[in-house]
Amino acid sequence: MPPNYRQQRGEPLKAHERKGAVLLILLIAFVAAGLGAWQLATGGGGPKGKCVSITLAGSTGGESIVKCGNQARSWCATEAEAASPVAPEIRQACRREGFLPG
Repeated sequence: MPPNYRQQRGEPLKAHERKGAVLLILLIAFVAAGLGAWQLATGGGGPKGKCVSITLAGSTGGESIVKCGNQARSWCATEAEAASPVAPEIRQACRREGFLPG
């Protein structure tokens, strides 16, 4: 017989089956709450502040550059004055994220 034969026949679950289901739901809720608290305590594991992301052509394909927070602010300030071939793309990405005036 399948494990859920009582539900198929319309019979109610026994007390120990209900307790097991409640315990399983509580365990899942407890683990989810713990993971949420850990995420908040560690700052989500991600970078702090706004990020600037740009993808450039490289010798082996695309190269992604991501700078966040104070690192992005100083990178954008440096690239605002640069005359490199990729500086216009970087300046555009910095403007889009609000690190440079539009």
